[in-house]
Amino acid sequence: MAEEKIDVEMQDTGEFLASIHSATGTDEIVLMFEDAEEFSDGVLSNDEATARATVEFLLSHQPAGDLPDRIDLVDIAAAYDGAIESIRRLRK
Repeated sequence: MAEEKIDVEMQDTGEFLASIHSATGTDEIVLMFEDAEEFSDGVLSNDEATARATVEFLLSHQPAGDLPDRIDLVDIAAAYDGAIESIRRLRK
C-alpha cells in the first residue's frame, strides 16, 4: 500500500468517493457509511478520517483493483473479523 495515494471526498451524507492512485492508474470506490456511528456503537464516525482509514484497511487485505465499486461498512465488518477496531486504530 505504500505506493498508493488516497483521496477521499464526501459525495452525500454518509457516502464518500475514494480515489486510489497508484503507479498502474486510479481506482475509485464508493464507501457507504450512513449508519457508521450506530453500527459501530460510536467507535467510528461518518467522516473523512473514517473513510480514509477504511480504504487503508481494505488495501491491507486486497489490491485496489479487486475492491468492489461500492461497499458498505456493514459488509466490511461481516467480511473481516475485528474490522471496526482495526479501522479505528488507522484513523488519523
